[in-house]
Amino acid sequence: MRCFSRGFLMGGALLLPAMAAFVPPAEGPVPFRRDKLPVDVDTMTALSRQVIVLAAAEDGEGAGERRAVAQMAALALALDPANRQARDLIAAAAKGEKPGTSDEKELERARNRAWQTLSWLEMPEAGTDANALAACLGDVLAVADPRHPKAKEHSGEKGAWKDWVAAKEAFQTKEAVKPVEPDPESGDGGEKPVKPAETLALADLELAMPLWVQNVETGEESLQAVKVTFHGELSGKGKTEFMVAGEGVSERLAKPFRALETAMTARHGSLPSGLTVSLGFGKATYSLPRNGNALTGTTALLLEGALTGKVPTAITLAQVGEGGKLELPPKFWKSLKALAAMPGGGRVILPEQAAEFLPSLLTMDQAAFFMKREILLASTVDELCDLAAATPEGAAGDAMKRFSEIRKVGEGKALGTFAAHPATQQRLKELTDVMPKHASARMLALQGSGARARFLPRQVLAREIRTALEPAAMLANLQIKNGDDEADHGLDKAHETSRTMLDALSGYIDIRDRDLHKAALEVTDSLRTLSRLISKEEDNFGNVTPKKMQAVKTARDGYQKAIRDLTTAAGDEADYPLPKAGGDDN
Repeated sequence: MRCFSRGFLMGGALLLPAMAAFVPPAEGPVPFRRDKLPVDVDTMTALSRQVIVLAAAEDGEGAGERRAVAQMAALALALDPANRQARDLIAAAAKGEKPGTSDEKELERARNRAWQTLSWLEMPEAGTDANALAACLGDVLAVADPRHPKAKEHSGEKGAWKDWVAAKEAFQTKEAVKPVEPDPESGDGGEKPVKPAETLALADLELAMPLWVQNVETGEESLQAVKVTFHGELSGKGKTEFMVAGEGVSERLAKPFRALETAMTARHGSLPSGLTVSLGFGKATYSLPRNGNALTGTTALLLEGALTGKVPTAITLAQVGEGGKLELPPKFWKSLKALAAMPGGGRVILPEQAAEFLPSLLTMDQAAFFMKREILLASTVDELCDLAAATPEGAAGDAMKRFSEIRKVGEGKALGTFAAHPATQQRLKELTDVMPKHASARMLALQGSGARARFLPRQVLAREIRTALEPAAMLANLQIKNGDDEADHGLDKAHETSRTMLDALSGYIDIRDRDLHKAALEVTDSLRTLSRLISKEEDNFGNVTPKKMQAVKTARDGYQKAIRDLTTAAGDEADYPLPKAGGDDN
């Protein structure tokens, strides 16, 4: 369907071009279980990619085609929850954007291989779950490749899509109606422009923030819920300034605070003249190397409360970027894992990009996090501030009431059984229909559907392995001296700690990613080998032997290479610069 290029006036309203409706698929109920399919993980992952190649070739101009795209995306995610392309396709379709088309050869190859896989899955001996997958796959292939000889066999929908993908009617084109803008020359109609605030509704308030802090005595760092205090003063003239305890008017935070100021100015029309914001952290200090610009997300909520008088009731793990967009803060996965382990509940707002990391918490058996805390996603500062309100308006408020009711019903019940119950699945489905960015509801639905991934995506696994190697960081600056043969330098303890953490990850590793795990095990083994070598006697002159010096260098080089490879696999080089080696070994 082609949209008209111009709107026209009728009955006091402007009818905009027809808007193509796209309803994102739910997380379930998925009619098959991945762990019961008679195919290996590689085949499931490959089929997931093939289905997305087919989806990208659809033009999405009709309701049926738009629904087919939603079905393909749902099927791709059911086969491989870590398929980022599928999530990107859903996000693009929801915005009315068409993803880039696939190469013709790639498209033909995807069609052929998908039909081949279907031929095996639909055989009776493949099993009930495989047959359920085959029914869904046949539906989408009949749309994507209608000229194939077997397409007629799959005419008429046979897959179990109910409550997973919306009906065709939901994808019908709708007319967007917008109130007519008042004519300034006519002297009538329209609301008067909002006068910029010249006072603060609240000059002092505070809000908890997940903050990485270091223990002065032990040197260990941990994520803690630190109360950030806000104090605002107005001079009546001059620009807005942000002062951070321990930093003052920080040049290091100048750019991100300007982005925050621009976003809040756009939201409120303007900020009070001569506003000075002072931020404190009690006995803690704000460490830029550990927390980056994450302070800007919390500051946005505090400033919103100061301007409106409404104290925010949510915490956030996000930073403000250009154009008011929310971004992931540094070391996001590590922070998310630490937050999931912290006690307490309440509402947590994450950047929309966090969606690709959340299923990994289910893989690591941390589904309870999504029940004890209400996790929401936001893409902009506006969404962040709206969702943090005590009683959000519209669909968000409705969704939060629904989630509160679900939690009440599930209180005291085994989470796995409760989430899998058909009634709970239905209520979660209804909730995500109202609010697609309600991450807690989506993840609990995925948990209950039995379709959660068994293995961690490579980028998440790399982060986990890198964390397990943190005790081995001592190799970067290890030096041995004459007379050190009685000291183990903490190498044995570092080996034991790292090895325990690496062993715990073994059940989450896809066969294709074992190279990362194997390299990390070699690093930990080098710690033990080095400890034994150092404890041996030196030469007759009491000098450190060349063999010991070479062993230190070899272990250090192995550690640095492993960290380099893991960081490349994780894709977060900016957050994890490679540690420098520490000088001579003697």
